[in-house]
Amino acid sequence: MKLRPTPSEERWLTLARRLRRSPRAAPFDANTGGWRSANLPSRCMFFVLGLIAAGMIAIITGFLSPTGGVVISGLVSIAAAEWLILRRRHFASGIEEALEVAGLTMLAYECWSRAGWTESMGARFLCVALAIAGLRLLNPLFTTLAVLALVVALHATALTAGIVCYGLGLAALGAGSYRFRRPSHDLMFDALVVAMPVAGYLWTASPTVATDYRHAGPSAWLVPTLPLLYSAFTVTAGLLRRTHAPIIASMLCVACAAYELRKLTGLSLETRLVVWGCILLFASIALERYLRSAPDGITSRQLRATRDPPGILGMAGSAILTPNAAPANSAPSFEGGGGRFGGGGASGQF
Repeated sequence: MKLRPTPSEERWLTLARRLRRSPRAAPFDANTGGWRSANLPSRCMFFVLGLIAAGMIAIITGFLSPTGGVVISGLVSIAAAEWLILRRRHFASGIEEALEVAGLTMLAYECWSRAGWTESMGARFLCVALAIAGLRLLNPLFTTLAVLALVVALHATALTAGIVCYGLGLAALGAGSYRFRRPSHDLMFDALVVAMPVAGYLWTASPTVATDYRHAGPSAWLVPTLPLLYSAFTVTAGLLRRTHAPIIASMLCVACAAYELRKLTGLSLETRLVVWGCILLFASIALERYLRSAPDGITSRQLRATRDPPGILGMAGSAILTPNAAPANSAPSFEGGGGRFGGGGASGQF
C-alpha cells in the first residue's frame, strides 16, 4: 500500500498533465502506477465538490451528535480522503484534497475552541492543519497558506511581519537552487517565492492613503525599498537558473514598488504611464534577447524554432511516438559461408 506516488510516477503524472494526456493512455499507464490525476479545471471543480461533501458530512453529524460533531465530521472527512488516496489512488485530483484539508481544519477549529478564542492561537492551529495537509498531499497552495498563517501567529508589528515574509521568500529562493526529485517540491518553493513578497508588501503598505515620500523618514522608505531589493535578487536568480517563478516574483515586486511610489514625482497619470511603459519595454526587450538562446531552462523562442528543445519534451515525444509492439526481425541480406559449391559461400542465392 503506497501513501503517495513515487518520484518517478509523480514526474510521469506531471508530464501527462503538461501534454494534456490521460494518465491511463500509453505510454503513461505503464509508468504512473495506476494513480489518477486531473487537469486544473477538473481539479478545481472536484475541489468544490469535495468541500460540499465535507459540509454535508458536518451537517449530518451535527444532527446525529450535537456534542463532538465537529470532531466526528473531521475524522470522517479525513478517512474518506485517505480511502480515495490509498484505495482509489487519487493524487492531485481535487476531491481528496478538499476532504483532507476540510477535515484537518475542523479538528483545528475544535482545538481552537478548547484552547481559547485568541487570534494567535487560532492561527497556530490553522498553520498546523494546513502544513499537515500540504505535506501529506504535496500541495503548494496549502503549504503557502500555512506559512502565511505562521506569520499571523507571530503576532508581530506590520513592518516586522513584512520583513519576515521577505526573508521567507529569500529562503525559498535559496532552496530552489537544489534539484528536487519531485515536481511538487519545486512548486512548493516556487509558490513561496512568488507569494511571500506580495504578502510582505500588503502587510507593510498603507491600504488607503498614499505616503508622501518626499517628506517621509527612513523607516517609511523600507516599504518600497524591500520589494525592489527582492526584485533584484529574484531576477538575477531567474536569469541564471532560467526558471519562471523568480522572474514572475520580480515583476510583481516592481509593480508593488511602482504603485507605492505613485505620488513621488508629482507628474500626471498619463506621463507616469508613458515613462513606466518605456522602461518596461526596454527591460522586456533586454530580457527577450538574453533568453533567446536555450542552453538549459526556459527560453523566449518557440520550441519548434529551436535546434535543441528541452529534454523532457523530446523524451515525451519519443515515448509517445514509439510503437508498443516490438519491431519484427528483418531477414539478413547476406549469409556468410554455407555455399554448396565454389567455396566462399558462393551458392548462387543472394
